[in-house]
Amino acid sequence: MTKDNKTNNHHHLHPNIIHDPSSETSGIIASELAAEDGTLISQDSFKSHTYGSIESETPTTTENYEIDDPNGGYALPKAQLYTVVSSLFMASYLSALDATVVTTLLTLIASDLKEIKNISWIATSYLLSSSAFQPIFGKLSDIFGRKFILMGCTFLFGIGCFICVTDSLVWLVIGRFITGWGGSGLTSVGTMTMSDLIPLRDRGLYQGLANICFGLGSASGGFIGGIIADTLGWKYVFILQIPLAIIVGVVIQFNLNLPEGSPGLGAHGQDIWQKLKRVDFLGSFCLISALMIILTAASLGGRDIAYTSKLFLFLCGLSAIFLGGFIYVEAYISEEPIIPIHLLGNRTVLASSLTNWFYTMGIFATMFYVPVYYTSVLDMSASENGLRLVPNLFSISMGSVGAGLYMKHTGKYYKLTVFAGILAILGVYKITTITPDIPTWQQFLLLIPSGLGYSCILTITLLALIAATPFKYQACTTSIQYTFRSTGSTLGVSAASAIFQNILAQQLTKKIYAIVKDPKQAQDIINEALESTNFINTVPKAVQKAIRSSYESGCRGAFYFAFATVTLGVVSSLFMREHKLHSNLNRD
Repeated sequence: MTKDNKTNNHHHLHPNIIHDPSSETSGIIASELAAEDGTLISQDSFKSHTYGSIESETPTTTENYEIDDPNGGYALPKAQLYTVVSSLFMASYLSALDATVVTTLLTLIASDLKEIKNISWIATSYLLSSSAFQPIFGKLSDIFGRKFILMGCTFLFGIGCFICVTDSLVWLVIGRFITGWGGSGLTSVGTMTMSDLIPLRDRGLYQGLANICFGLGSASGGFIGGIIADTLGWKYVFILQIPLAIIVGVVIQFNLNLPEGSPGLGAHGQDIWQKLKRVDFLGSFCLISALMIILTAASLGGRDIAYTSKLFLFLCGLSAIFLGGFIYVEAYISEEPIIPIHLLGNRTVLASSLTNWFYTMGIFATMFYVPVYYTSVLDMSASENGLRLVPNLFSISMGSVGAGLYMKHTGKYYKLTVFAGILAILGVYKITTITPDIPTWQQFLLLIPSGLGYSCILTITLLALIAATPFKYQACTTSIQYTFRSTGSTLGVSAASAIFQNILAQQLTKKIYAIVKDPKQAQDIINEALESTNFINTVPKAVQKAIRSSYESGCRGAFYFAFATVTLGVVSSLFMREHKLHSNLNRD
């Protein structure tokens, strides 16, 4: 809530600083046709893609691992399991909190460091590294083990927070970058670890609880940061996170003891140098570079560099080159790809990934621009705006846990996918019809349908994606989902921002010049209106009406974009197959 309030007052015209609270068809059938022909993809290779499918439930035993089952299908005794899971929830909360904790402190920190002109990098550095490093953790944790990578990420998170206690902007940005690196691993590897511990049939419930913790961290970050800064000073925002990270690390070190044979233990019988030789450094470099460059372009585009500038086009082209290099390396060079490209030939993997991508684009656009609408068109204060976002937090919590309970009870998810899609489309459509006359009670309920649908989809797609692939690929597929989700949030809001800015500028130019006859005065009004909504209250009523109307048109353009992308997400979700959600870790 605090995050959005702050954003509305100061940065809503440049929503390139993205706060991810926690996050998909042509060609889908191609792999199946190729498998039938047998010339492009062997039948043996294709069988791994349909593992666990209800249409083909004959398991490939070589992909399973057998464990004694004294714990009711879980990998650990209940007391130990709950201790580990609670620490993973705390890690998820810290990661989400740190992404938003500086939202209310940007001006304060930048002023204290005398770096107002570079204010955006304080938040952007965390988010760039968090998104760019997401894809590599799956394969790394398969090689080195979940515990080793989690401990490493905890260390990076703590060290990053320690570096942030500085009087230098450069070191603060470096610290935030390192913290984001560690935070992204805590979230994604924590999710992979829960899949090692918990059967798929119950996995959705635990993922729903994890989503609540992530959502609470995102929602409370700005609020907690503001309180700590007012009472102790902004540096304590980072200092106080260090002992929490240490607690998470200690709990994981002494309690995360996976059973023999679990893929979460990493490679067996190899020393550190042998494991390092297995790491796909070239593929990792290409992928991280591609994501870092395109996300930087998306973050700075429209704010610091024009979308039509040579620099922006160069960054996009360079990102495409690195992405092409990554695909080539993974397909033809790397013996152990960081993300096995062939997994995207799996119908459910590709469909669930695209579902996540498109849904996240659309939902984040509405989560950002509905508050902008309330502030600029309905003239609400920050507190009034924040109150209207509270019901959405509860709806997201209910959707995540509700989806998990449904899947635990039924072992199915396809019908729930269709229901969530209908709910999301109707919810976003309702947002596109918003008018300045919207009743107060509808303002509080406006985001609930789309929030419910989205939170259900996050849990469904993760389980569908894991269930659709052999057990040994669950970490890689989890990385795939987090990558699509994190890039979707950044690209979605950046695209919505471009649409909003263009429509707003066009409408202001048209309407202000029609009212104000002095061209210089008219241009000054347009420039001020583009910079801040606070300017609206300082001009005559006729000009106020024109500015508010222009903002309404800009927001509506962003809402139409959200409707289109969510619709694409729903269509993508229909291509997912119903796979079996096993009730134990042996998948039998």
